[in-house]
Amino acid sequence: MRDHPQAHAAASAGEAIGTAAQDVVLDVSELRAGYGHVPVLHGITLQVHEGEAIGIVGHNGMGKTTLLKTLVGLMPATGGRISLDGVDVTRAPAHQRARMGIGYVPQGRGILPGLSALENLQLAWRADTGETEAQAVERVVDLFPRLRPLLDRRGGTLSGGEQQILALARALVTSPWLLLLDEPSEGIQPSIVQEIGQRLAALRESHKLSLLIVEQNLDLVLDVADRVVVVERGKIIREMAADGLRSGAVADLLGMGSARMTRVSPAGHGVGPRFSPPPAVAARSAAPPAVTPARSTEPAPPRQLSSAAERPTRPAQPARQPDFTAPAVPKASGPGGSMSTVKRPTVEQLHEIVASLHMSMSTREVGEYLEVLEGTFQAYDRLTQLPDNLPPVRYPRTPGIKPSAADNPLNAWAVKSEVRGAAHGPLAGKRVVLKDNICLAGVPMMNGASSLEGYVPDVDATVVTRILDAGGTIVGKSHCEYFCLSGGSHTCAGGAVHNPYRYGYSAGGSSSGSGALVGAGEIEMAIGGDQGGSIRMPASWCGCYGMKGTHGLVPYTGVMPIEATIDHVGPMTMTVADNALLLEVLAGPDGLDPRQYNPRVDRYTAALGRGVAGLRIGVLVEGFNHDNSEPDVDQKVRQAAERLRRLGATVEDVSVPMHKDGPAIWTSIAIEGLQAQMMDGNGMGFNWKGLYTTSLLDAHANWRARANELSASLKLCMMAGAYFMRDYRGHFYAKAQNLSRVLTREYDNALQKYDLLLTPTQPMKATPLPPANAPIALWVQRALEMVNNTCPFDVTGHPAMSIPCGLSNGLPVGLQLIGKHWDESTIYRAAHAFEQSGDWRTF
Repeated sequence: MRDHPQAHAAASAGEAIGTAAQDVVLDVSELRAGYGHVPVLHGITLQVHEGEAIGIVGHNGMGKTTLLKTLVGLMPATGGRISLDGVDVTRAPAHQRARMGIGYVPQGRGILPGLSALENLQLAWRADTGETEAQAVERVVDLFPRLRPLLDRRGGTLSGGEQQILALARALVTSPWLLLLDEPSEGIQPSIVQEIGQRLAALRESHKLSLLIVEQNLDLVLDVADRVVVVERGKIIREMAADGLRSGAVADLLGMGSARMTRVSPAGHGVGPRFSPPPAVAARSAAPPAVTPARSTEPAPPRQLSSAAERPTRPAQPARQPDFTAPAVPKASGPGGSMSTVKRPTVEQLHEIVASLHMSMSTREVGEYLEVLEGTFQAYDRLTQLPDNLPPVRYPRTPGIKPSAADNPLNAWAVKSEVRGAAHGPLAGKRVVLKDNICLAGVPMMNGASSLEGYVPDVDATVVTRILDAGGTIVGKSHCEYFCLSGGSHTCAGGAVHNPYRYGYSAGGSSSGSGALVGAGEIEMAIGGDQGGSIRMPASWCGCYGMKGTHGLVPYTGVMPIEATIDHVGPMTMTVADNALLLEVLAGPDGLDPRQYNPRVDRYTAALGRGVAGLRIGVLVEGFNHDNSEPDVDQKVRQAAERLRRLGATVEDVSVPMHKDGPAIWTSIAIEGLQAQMMDGNGMGFNWKGLYTTSLLDAHANWRARANELSASLKLCMMAGAYFMRDYRGHFYAKAQNLSRVLTREYDNALQKYDLLLTPTQPMKATPLPPANAPIALWVQRALEMVNNTCPFDVTGHPAMSIPCGLSNGLPVGLQLIGKHWDESTIYRAAHAFEQSGDWRTF
């Protein structure tokens, strides 16, 4: 057996176990552990033999992760005994166990996101392993060739699957002979799960690596394991040999889905193992190991790596003759199937799908459908082999860096990068920052969400390409709120964004970083997104100009959606002239966005300098005196309306009573729509023609594995959306969409008499950021309380712009101008006249 230099030290922690079988590498007896006074493990007894792999399955919260942590030494045992290689290590610290040859890959991967992939590997190397650092790194990179082009990338920029492979490779740097893995398939794409299964199986063959794997993915367990143990309430309640495991038995036992099945018996149970255990291991599955003579308390001799040729030959398994044989599939490249074919469902899995579709079928009938489906699966095989159709990325760029706190005082930057556009164009010399829900190829994108951290887009959004074609320079990404579900700036997983006029106060959301950077004068141009006011609200609170154009004017292609009928993207700038110029560059169809239906564009800069003489502006009385309106905000906006009158406009009060129903109509569309498209539909949804950002769809699908991390405002919307979709069949969403046409008509009627409508952008000034331990009610209030005047125009699609109109108690106040569809020029005409009438900070 292996002789690790630290084995003697570990032996001093307890006596060697003399009765262990010669090839037992891990012997656990009556193990107990818990958290404080709360017991979790209640007498676990388990043996792992050389070269054996054991899958540990069971429901969440049953003690599986606690077991691994206790075995590796991260949690103390409160009772029982742990023996590694015949040495009692129950009281040995984790680092001594690691030096004896135990490796560990924790749930969540545990890589260091700020270090490069190479540095993560180097950090795991030890000088006592017999290899140089370079040799150890080269060995594990050879095991996982996917890592080689990623070595210079920071760990935090890798995809979830790449991070998992990095974590596994890091655990193998020290050549452990016992490896513990906790949920290695969690939140990663099936092809990488298959790759991990293949590699683990190969390591077992070539190095007699022993494995303990905690997994909910039973396919991966059966690809790798010889035995499966079921843990329930801190105890092992069942052990089964994997080679004879019946998927139906697992489903009955666990209620957590079926195992992989290659054949079906009359009862519908699966047979057919992925890997058969050596004869000795198979025998041990049926009977306990014999007791051998007591061993010396001296450290064991070295355990040498064994070649595949030295391992016992596995006997051929007799085939069981079924009533129905599943259709043949293309030859797999290894466990889990070929990378160029889609994974076929088992009969049991298809039976579950049938039940979810409210149909009843016998196992035989399901099997017949599965056979007929083979032609469909082959079509999907062909789709797998065809390259995706994505627009080219034309401009070089740097991957960017996350700025230090000193360089990011408002926490508005997500990443600083530089992408230089064409040498000449209308935006030459202009610097533009992108909201971090906009795809910029090669630069990390988080959309404010921890569940999306590590995603790197492979396409440029249309707005990105247009900025670069116009000569602009993109200088990075700005923080935004968690999946853009907040009008406050406190929900971003990267931390709260602060108001440039008062630290500790909200910058507004969800384009919080864009508003803060422009309002602070750090950047002259930014791009924001708007589904409920998320361009105009941060513009209002940060004292800059934010335009939500007519729905469909600016292509949304390559921007992470929330709900297609209310998705908008547009400019946020320090001046009206820059805003009009940037919209000229952004506006117009791209042929890839279904939101665009014959958009009408204009030369918006031509509207500048024309003054407001002859314009008729209706002050929307329902936009004032909300229950949460602050009197000084209403007063400042009324004063701004009077200023426009003095500049030559006709200004009158106008009533649109249905404006007060706008938030209710928006609520159903937003929350049910976001649940259907952004969450259930993985951002893209279905049933539209255009560019689907498939890499974003795949990455965002991982939210299910990290749903507890979602923001409170998003959780609230998801719960409400799911409830009304399930219990009311989507009725209210449909009704709200019907009523949106009525609301549109009401505004259009008012706009027949007036060129523009005017309201406060928000009822109140910037609010204090809630503390991290704020109750849910306050957290959600600070996210959604300010949308009364902005969200109705996302529903109706009218263009609307926030214009700073004064300071009150040192904080900006914004007024909102609303125009006819496709008439952004009239808004710019009035906004520019107001801007040129004086410094708004003195109004």
